[in-house]
Amino acid sequence: RKMAPRLLVCLALGLLLAPPSQGLDNGLAKLPPMGYNTWNDFGCQNISAVNVQRVADRMVTTGMRDAGYVYLNIDDCWSVKRDADGKLVADPVAFPDGIKAVADYVHSKGLKLGIYTDRGRLTCERRPGSKGHEAVDAMTFAEWGIDFLKEDSCYSGTVKHKTALAEYGQMRDALNATGRPILFSLCGWRQWYAPPGASIGNMWRVTPDVTDWGGVYRSAETMSKLARYAGPTLGWNDPDMLIGSSPGTYFKLTQDQARAQFSLWAVMAAPLLVGSSMLDMSPFDLLVYTDKEVIAVSQDPLGQQGELIWSDCPIFPHDQPPPLPTTQHVPPPSCGHVWGRKLTEGRLAIVLINYSVTYAMTVKCDA
Repeated sequence: RKMAPRLLVCLALGLLLAPPSQGLDNGLAKLPPMGYNTWNDFGCQNISAVNVQRVADRMVTTGMRDAGYVYLNIDDCWSVKRDADGKLVADPVAFPDGIKAVADYVHSKGLKLGIYTDRGRLTCERRPGSKGHEAVDAMTFAEWGIDFLKEDSCYSGTVKHKTALAEYGQMRDALNATGRPILFSLCGWRQWYAPPGASIGNMWRVTPDVTDWGGVYRSAETMSKLARYAGPTLGWNDPDMLIGSSPGTYFKLTQDQARAQFSLWAVMAAPLLVGSSMLDMSPFDLLVYTDKEVIAVSQDPLGQQGELIWSDCPIFPHDQPPPLPTTQHVPPPSCGHVWGRKLTEGRLAIVLINYSVTYAMTVKCDA
């Protein structure tokens, strides 16, 4: 028998002041960003202008936009080459009118458009990367009206900290030089991006891709050590996307797991980027992702990342490199977490998570 994890919001005293300001000079992401990403939904095969426009329409009609999900982010496989001037060229079949036309449509719906690149010479799907082209790419994105940039870390030639941070810094500087505020999302999959993250971007991936319930557990364990690096004047630790339980995507959770992930991500002050199907989102997932109380926790103005306050899970090897996304399918241990997050007005949000897929858990609360 499996316990359905619940989100409990209760009152408490206390206030934690945010650390001093530093970081990307764009004035964005004062609270965890909310939106949608195409990767788990469309992958490489079905990403197109038509589908992006359909998603934009759907984000409006379902109420997702009005609930706060304003970023519609195109992931890998949108570009095919560079032109004679070194500018990225969108796939002419998938995006016959170019990316600017898509941006104009998305903006007309009251949404913001995100795009994808890589700090290496190639993207993860071997499309043109931005290494050595940071200035021209940033200016191209600005001219197109891009609002959000995810920069991945494939085919970079190195995972050395100093080199990786310098390469991400080149894109940061290039984005600043455009004069257009573009939210900058680093995707390096390692927790060591957290300490310097605020000096480079608005959010930074600290985990491999989350593709299953085990990935949710491992992301939570990683996030448990990183709270001091996140906040409204800094930016946000990113444990990857919300998977959801809707059919038709590459990865999905059970309904209980999808609801638990959403509650946990809100308490962890993680970006809420939906990786579930937008066009075929189930009524259950839509109800979960538009829950006003949970979104209020996520977007609480104090902006303090939650902390792990109780665990009976085994010691997590934080000092070891995380597995790559393709080797991530390992079930979590039969254990649990209790997370707490301070909110404004002396309130406290608590989430209790049972990671076991077979055993119920009893938790006694003295409050």
